[in-house]
Amino acid sequence: MNRFPLMRACALSLLLAMLTPTMSAVSALTLTPQDGAAAATNEIVLPDGTELTVITIEEISSKTAVEGDPLTFKMDEDVVVNGKVVIAKGALVKGEVSNAKKSGRMGKAGALSIKILSTVTVDDQKVKLRASKGKEGDDKTGTTVALVVLFGPLGFLKKGKDAKIKEGTRIKAYTDEEKKVLVKA
Repeated sequence: MNRFPLMRACALSLLLAMLTPTMSAVSALTLTPQDGAAAATNEIVLPDGTELTVITIEEISSKTAVEGDPLTFKMDEDVVVNGKVVIAKGALVKGEVSNAKKSGRMGKAGALSIKILSTVTVDDQKVKLRASKGKEGDDKTGTTVALVVLFGPLGFLKKGKDAKIKEGTRIKAYTDEEKKVLVKA
């Protein structure tokens, strides 16, 4: 009776010894050098400083904007490197309001500045962008002085115009880092 446990242990050891080379061969099949080469051919480098164009998808006004407000833009066209699309047209682009001042009394114009921060590549990687755009409203200081001369203190009520960046405004931006992007063959 003492032989059976010893025989079971020997049989189990023999079975494991026989399966180990098979499992190693299966692992070797899944990690062949050709697969690594094929993946490398699908990897495109998006260089730092690549120019692209984004579009505003809503009007931005110094009247309602506050510094730090998040903004959303979209890509105007595909970004293509070596014949492959690395950032798709219509991809969302993140930005923020970097400065906003409402127009004021006595004809003082509003001011608005925005900056472009990031977008995503076709393989869903975040890529940093750099760009900024500023806009000032119409300054009515000269008109205010004329109104004060003609109408006295009521002329001080003249208000300048708020700065606005209209929906559909195109803004040039640039990639702010180099990124390796996996593209479809």
